[in-house]
Amino acid sequence: MSWKPSSVANPPNKMRTLILIPTETEAAPLRAACPDAPIRIVGVGMAAVAAATTRIIAEEHPDRLILAGIAGASDRSVAVCEVVAVAGERIAELPGKYAVRYAADFIPAGLRTVESNTTNRTGVAASGTQIENMEGAAFLAVCRVFGVPGAEVRAVSNYTDDPRSAWRIEESAEKLAKTIIRILPDYE
Repeated sequence: MSWKPSSVANPPNKMRTLILIPTETEAAPLRAACPDAPIRIVGVGMAAVAAATTRIIAEEHPDRLILAGIAGASDRSVAVCEVVAVAGERIAELPGKYAVRYAADFIPAGLRTVESNTTNRTGVAASGTQIENMEGAAFLAVCRVFGVPGAEVRAVSNYTDDPRSAWRIEESAEKLAKTIIRILPDYE
């Protein structure tokens, strides 16, 4: 399958959406299926994604951004390899009075929505969240500051209490790629 951009010049009536992905491992299935997909690698963790997202907004002026990657589920009603849309993010390590919820600006159609916990290490509990990742809150905060609509799509690779050897990274990255291929034409 090949990604077909609307046009090289990006006419004024078309929206320019970029897909931000933390690692090349997570991006590889999408790159293989759609070599021309508008993917940018942004790094792992809050600092890396905040810096990269800021640079991308300043240099490339996208109309909207989608952060896509893997996540761990703390709620077993969310299946391993399920792809979900994140409605909101919190930073787990911040104390209650500083625990801001960063809401996604749009939710891709057809995906279950969840609340997520952005953390620096796996297994940090946060009430009311179903999944965790290491980048989402920083990404949504930068999108908010710059007024660029942001959405987050995650494929669950593991449960947070699973040993790393049980994580299904490649399979979840494949499912993520298939979902991005399905939803991206909605955002042209």
